[in-house]
Amino acid sequence: MLAAPAYAESLVIVNEFGEVGIDHHLLERSDDRTVLLENGCLCCELRGDLQETLVDVTMRRRRGELPGFDRVFVETSGLADPGPIVQTLFSDRALAHDYRLARVVTLVDAHDGEARAAAATIATHQVACADVVVLSKVDLADAEALHATEAWVADINGFARLARSARGDVDHALLLDAAAAPWTHVPQATRGRSVMHAPGEHPRDIDTVALRFDDPVPHAAFDVFLDTLVRLRGPDLLRVKGILRFDDMPQPIVVQGVRHVFDALRPLPHPAAANAGSALVLIARRLPSEQVEALWRAVRAFTEASEPHVR
Repeated sequence: MLAAPAYAESLVIVNEFGEVGIDHHLLERSDDRTVLLENGCLCCELRGDLQETLVDVTMRRRRGELPGFDRVFVETSGLADPGPIVQTLFSDRALAHDYRLARVVTLVDAHDGEARAAAATIATHQVACADVVVLSKVDLADAEALHATEAWVADINGFARLARSARGDVDHALLLDAAAAPWTHVPQATRGRSVMHAPGEHPRDIDTVALRFDDPVPHAAFDVFLDTLVRLRGPDLLRVKGILRFDDMPQPIVVQGVRHVFDALRPLPHPAAANAGSALVLIARRLPSEQVEALWRAVRAFTEASEPHVR
């Protein structure tokens, strides 16, 4: 992928778990735009290193010590939980001046289902946080294994864009087309469903919920709703994302969060790509859709009742 012209202005950060770095030696283009973070998992003890690296490469680019780059790919170890990494990007104000999260991409081996079972918790979190899920090794998987893998992904995160890859061939648009955000259009069929998995396969406690709004969303009510949800269930919110049309803003707004941390509200870069209405997607542990919908109804009713009456 890095050899393609579309990726010419890219910086790659490679993270490895172990004392000796290997992955960066496998890159066909290993130059000043490849940075290696060694001896740790990026989701935990190396988060500070990631912050320092991103700030450092920004300063080096401004001084002319590095070629210019338009995007950064952070390639984590297979043991990394994307949640804390996303939190870092959302919460660091210095990084927010130069960087914006585009999407989380998770690879799932379509051939070897036992690998997922060996690390079920982290595999589930990686899929739950994903905007795009790429099924790898589809050329090795039979029809039954491929169907089972797709069903497994859909049960955890029915809102991620799903793509197939054989021998590493991936559609470039999945990573580069900012207008084609996987959560721009929420599937109607998956609205508000609560996921229960088959025994022994993976955790039973991942729920996916989608709230759809046909009319502009009362901004004040939404702030109270989200604040209440985060205060009560923050640790269980694996990923929150959506596009909302607020009653006091002219443009559709992108909402993104992980656990207690949320990105600053930003206008949708391509408003024409959004639905006429609004949608909010929540992927969380033990969060039934009826509870989320009841909270929203209650908050909206209270905020509307508190508004001054106009005669």
